[in-house]
Amino acid sequence: MASCLALKDYAAVVGKTALTDWALQLDTVPVAPSLVTQGGQLRQFNRLADIDASLPLASRLVAMLEKLRAQLSVLPDAAPVLLVLPEQLGSEQALAGFIFTLQQEFPALLSHSACQLFPYGRSAALMALTAARQLLTAGEPVVWIIALDSPVAALSAIEPAVEPAIKPVVSKTLQSETVSAETVSVESAEDKNSGQVVWSEGAVAVALQHSDSGLYCHYLAADATVSNAAEELAIAQLFAAVAANTKRPLERLYLADNGSSALTACWQPHYQRLAPVIAEATQLSFPAYTTGELGAAGGLYRFLHLYLGYINACHSGLTLQCEISERLYRAVAVFSWQQAGSISEF
Repeated sequence: MASCLALKDYAAVVGKTALTDWALQLDTVPVAPSLVTQGGQLRQFNRLADIDASLPLASRLVAMLEKLRAQLSVLPDAAPVLLVLPEQLGSEQALAGFIFTLQQEFPALLSHSACQLFPYGRSAALMALTAARQLLTAGEPVVWIIALDSPVAALSAIEPAVEPAIKPVVSKTLQSETVSAETVSVESAEDKNSGQVVWSEGAVAVALQHSDSGLYCHYLAADATVSNAAEELAIAQLFAAVAANTKRPLERLYLADNGSSALTACWQPHYQRLAPVIAEATQLSFPAYTTGELGAAGGLYRFLHLYLGYINACHSGLTLQCEISERLYRAVAVFSWQQAGSISEF
């Protein structure tokens, strides 16, 4: 039988949306970003208004985690926790400072011997997924992945303007902003979304367990071969590997595109390497255009979004997720939904 992944629990806090259901419906119930001027440039951002604006990054992440935990049915304190963190915490000193702050507030959170830290930004979610699958195969009944980031921390000292009141619609329905992978270019998607990044903070948690039916991972790889030259080796190699190992067209591609031309330039020149597995019906999905740029939390949000897309019958066939961290790692995964006892041809 298929060794699939199933969600036992999940929660998400995204920008101004402190409720999970609202956070997963930002494509239909959006929020208006705040505007500030920083360095002579106008910036858009979304942050949780009821967290002290003066908190440093580590304390802010812990405060976001507290809001996340309040929405979980079972706390992850006794289980393996794989913590996905921003690249700003990649240094030994910054990471140690964050862990000290975290353990003061939640001393039992990282008590399990299998807990791991992934301070690698957007791509870290898929890297943590690799570790989660290994732990589940080794016999762990439940493994948690928790992602935290606040790209707006540098702006939080500046108070936003008065914002419109927007009420959430509580529902488990899910829609995705998509465009045709064959007929719509990346530039047109950026034009549609004004090309200006909305910086948002986010916290996402998923509890994973093995199941005979659920999300099946056909392919998952990460690459740190990042070049300063025009040719971005990591994405080129990962896309080529997906095309070489996939026997059916991809139905949907989740990409970490957020309106930044620099981020788009990391993957767009190599999109042609996926040509053998792109069909007329293939769709591109850009969740960051509705959530804002969530940093390290974005990769796990997109994973949760695509999982719920299958649950709600919005998705079918094979789905590719591609993640690009700011400085180092790139990662891709190919998923499908499987029923007990049946493995579709990859």
